[in-house]
This record gives sequence, structure tokens and C-alpha cells, in this order.
Amino acid sequence: MAEICVAEHRRGFFPTIACGISYRGGQKPALGAVSHALHLSLAGARPSDGSSAAFRLFAPKLHAYYSDTLDALEARHPRLKRNFKNSVFARITFNLGPKTVTYVHIDQNNLPAGLCAITALGDFDPELGGHLILWDAGLVIEFPPGVTILIPSALLRHSNTAIRPGETRYSLTQYSAGGLFRWVECGFKTQKAFEAEGGTFKLSGSERWAKGLSLYSKWSDLLDPPRA
Repeated sequence: MAEICVAEHRRGFFPTIACGISYRGGQKPALGAVSHALHLSLAGARPSDGSSAAFRLFAPKLHAYYSDTLDALEARHPRLKRNFKNSVFARITFNLGPKTVTYVHIDQNNLPAGLCAITALGDFDPELGGHLILWDAGLVIEFPPGVTILIPSALLRHSNTAIRPGETRYSLTQYSAGGLFRWVECGFKTQKAFEAEGGTFKLSGSERWAKGLSLYSKWSDLLDPPRA
């Protein structure tokens, strides 16, 4: 079932619905199904197609890591189904407003070196409100309706500014839990079970972090991509 929150939560005071493939420590990856009507309403917009395509364009190596992991999960656990067939993100949250203004937060359960796609929706003046604030980077970014921004949401504190009375703002966030990647790397078992069986990771923590950073693109990679 979908996870529904209608009360105040750590990201803000607005209702949310989260659906897709999730992971909580000690459990198998689980599927939260969105209602059929909600899927139909998204079929025309297909926000995930553009988000995943932008991800692939700007961080192709990281995108491939997401894609390979989700493919492996679906092959091992056939009952798991991604929200959109062309998306590499395992999960989506609908922030249902009508004034989605988030508190300062990080998304600590997402893949630490990964990216989260945020799509702004609604009817508001982006020059006067709804800006994305990346606190650790010291940036305030205009964020118009219909635009998608990719950020490392597990690392950077972020929030958005208020909108004016009478305006509306909603958003979609697409992401993958770090636990899903760990589940696959541990041979489709928990880290506790993996280590109890004598399993060891090939890389140390610092080496894993360096590997994660190496999956990001440099401007030189984008301006002069390697030729096949």
C-alpha cells in the first residue's frame, strides 16, 4: 500500500503520498502501490521520463548504477514493480500542498552519493516565492512550476521559500533508498546476515565514498563525452 501522511512531518506541514520500492533495515525491499487512479493521472505528464533522462544526461555513470540496481532487484524479486518503466528511481513522493513549503532537512535514507529529482508544480510566481534553498552551498534558486532539479538530497540541507496568498505549490520527488543498493551488494540479504555468513565488502567505507563521488560527471566529461 502507499504510505500516506496527512499531519505535520519533518519535511513540512502538507499531506504526502509515497509509493514504489522502499527499504527499511532488517526487512526485504517492499512495494508500496499507488492507486490506479493516481497512476492514470500521471500517465499523460510522465514527469519521471524527463527526470530520469536528465539524470542520465548529466550523470550517466551514476544513472547506470541506479539502473543496474533496480534491474537486479526486479529480476530477483519479480513482485517488485517500478513506478514508471523508463525511470531508474525506485520511489516517488507526491507532496500535495496546496502550499508545499518544506522545512530545512536532508533525506538521510536516500543513497548518500545519489541524486534526488524534485519537480515543482502549481500556480505561483517563481520570482516571488517557491525558491529552492541549498543551505550548505549558500544558494537560492528560482524554481518555476514544471521544472525539475536534481540534488544530492541526502547530503545538502534544503528547503523552499513560501509562496503568496492565493497561490498553490505542489511537488514530486523521486529517489532511491541507500538500503536497496546495500541489499543488492550483500547478495540480496541484510548486511547483518551477509556479515554473519562471513561476507566482507570489497571496499572500505572511505573507498566506497570515493567510488560514489567518481560516478559524478565533470564539466569536461559533458562537454567532450567519450566516443564509442
